[in-house]
Amino acid sequence: MPTYPTAFVDESWLQQRGSPGAYLMAAVIIDQDDVPAAEAAATAAAGIHGAYHSTALYHRGHVGTIEAMLDVVAEHAGWSVVSAQVPLNAGNRDLPPSGPQRVRSHLEDQREHARQVSLERLLRYLNTQRVRDVYLESRASPAEWQQARDAGGRLPHTDRNDIRAYRRLLDQGAISHRMRLIHVDGRNDPGLWMADAVAWSAGRAIRADEPQWFNRVTEVATIIEATTGTELRLNERGAAPPDGDRDPHNLSQSAQAMSSLTVYAATPEPHQTGAILDSLVAQAEQARTPASDQLTREVLGYVRHIAERVDQLSKTVDQVLPRAAGTADATPDRAAVPRPRPDLDSDVEPDREPDIKQ
Repeated sequence: MPTYPTAFVDESWLQQRGSPGAYLMAAVIIDQDDVPAAEAAATAAAGIHGAYHSTALYHRGHVGTIEAMLDVVAEHAGWSVVSAQVPLNAGNRDLPPSGPQRVRSHLEDQREHARQVSLERLLRYLNTQRVRDVYLESRASPAEWQQARDAGGRLPHTDRNDIRAYRRLLDQGAISHRMRLIHVDGRNDPGLWMADAVAWSAGRAIRADEPQWFNRVTEVATIIEATTGTELRLNERGAAPPDGDRDPHNLSQSAQAMSSLTVYAATPEPHQTGAILDSLVAQAEQARTPASDQLTREVLGYVRHIAERVDQLSKTVDQVLPRAAGTADATPDRAAVPRPRPDLDSDVEPDREPDIKQ
């Protein structure tokens, strides 16, 4: 029987005052037969830390553990994909409400909307990669899971929006009915530890202009804009493209070649947007621009380019050709001016004037 890839999914987001923010949902795709080996390697990478969480490890100074987990992804993942909603409230022009409680609720609604947009795009992508089982970290606490069981429910209320997004895609025929979305406890799942590391590394790049961790998985990773699915580039190294002869099952030469390390500016101050996030926002907004508007801009760009070339050509012609007659330094030689022939002038009589009757 044919086997299908399995995907492990985790999230990361940036939402703070003075920043456009971003919501990232990362999936690590592993061939079903390789899942046990990948999980064993992830467990070994986590070492003595038990339950793995990249953010906590970073703050405790265990960067080596995170790097080891990313190396496991680079070795075992068939592919990784990050669905990015940038800015976090893309397309939402509503003014924030007043009052602390309303502001908090407004921010939570923005984040939840970005999550569902990112999740839908990710599930569409995973469907193209023939993924059947998608393991997503549950946001519910153990107490919420117990309450759901006591009430006879299958899922806590916290995870129901994810299921609604999943079922919406099923109803649209956008994903296969064979795909399953399974919520699990990420603290004890080595597969989700790998997804956590990828999401954290992409989030660290946009949060602090520090892409060196994401660069460890660049050769097997793609970043896509959540609304349109357009590929985004994290930096000049980019990420391996997702389509054509460079898909997850056939790496391109550019994806196989490791680029040299890149030097970046100092870490941005809190509440300051970094260059990487600015670049992603610009790319995403361009991707979301209606095709007609984008075509108009391209045509205007071509016209402007042609006008510049014509102006340049005119200047070149003026420099090469002599100036027109009549200018001070372009007066022709008098000897070269042709004179009228006398033999022709003598045979020609002027026209007679008509008689005027008084």
